Amino acid sequence: MQPVPADYPIERLSGPLIVAYLLHWGLFGTLSVQLYLYYLAFPKDRKFTKYLVYGIYIAEFVQTMLVTRDAFAEFGYGFGDINTLTGIYFNWLTVPIMSAAAAGVGHVFYAYRIYILSKSRTVPIFIICVSLTSSVAAIVTGVYCFQAGNITEPNNRMMSIAVGIWCGASALCDIVIAIFMTYYLIRSSTSFPQTRILITKLIRLTIETGSVTAVVALVNLILFFAFPHQVFYATPALIMPKLYANTVYMVLNSRIRIMGGRDTYTTSSTDMSITSTMIEDITSHSTQGTRRTDEVQGRVSLVAIFNDGCEMGHMNDKPQDERMSLPGA
Repeated sequence: MQPVPADYPIERLSGPLIVAYLLHWGLFGTLSVQLYLYYLAFPKDRKFTKYLVYGIYIAEFVQTMLVTRDAFAEFGYGFGDINTLTGIYFNWLTVPIMSAAAAGVGHVFYAYRIYILSKSRTVPIFIICVSLTSSVAAIVTGVYCFQAGNITEPNNRMMSIAVGIWCGASALCDIVIAIFMTYYLIRSSTSFPQTRILITKLIRLTIETGSVTAVVALVNLILFFAFPHQVFYATPALIMPKLYANTVYMVLNSRIRIMGGRDTYTTSSTDMSITSTMIEDITSHSTQGTRRTDEVQGRVSLVAIFNDGCEMGHMNDKPQDERMSLPGA
């Protein structure tokens, strides 16, 4: 056991790691809440969508367990030992490789949505190619981290190139997705007020999530090169997988509406019942149904207004009116 030297700036080593672990666990809690809401709201989604949702959660759960094991090894078993604090442990797997896997799933998810909206393969193929490049670079980064065996050591030339490609390509994917998703959603004009509200929500959500993930990837890249042989890069790097997983869940759960909320559109006349995902061919398939707006009396309800089970254009003959009450309401 090698104790920490008296004049060693231990806060620069332990501080970023503690912040990273806290944010990681917090985002996992957010992911769990989103999974619960998805489970309640969309039991009729296609099996592929359900497998995607639950598969992402299982992978993120495994990553959280590995991260928790590393945290206990550093601040539990090895408390006060400088060598233990700087050990690589499972970081070579949980940070670059699992982050690339989560990002890849998110990028392919958005690429498919862009393809549905645009009916063009050019942009989706470009996104997938850039995402694959980022994933390969992330795997190479994980290999170099494993060989280094120390979180303060991976700053050689080859490692720097791999990290640059990994984070740069990931940020590029996020920016391209945000731009083209916004463009194609704006083009999807409709005369239905409720649909316009949902399109506006999706545009805002796309810009926000794309900006956040791109900024975190760029911050990770900047910190890695600006502070060599330091671990400041560990904070954004460790939360990237959870951010990508949360963005996928946020898009799927954006189909949930809060009755009586600020963005609720109510009418007693004929309205459109949307039975496919909002970003599934929004301009070519629509159906109309009549529904009466229930009065909200002292409780908040969630209404699932999409049905992913009809995602490929099969339409329901009756309006969808699935409701669930929030716990404790």
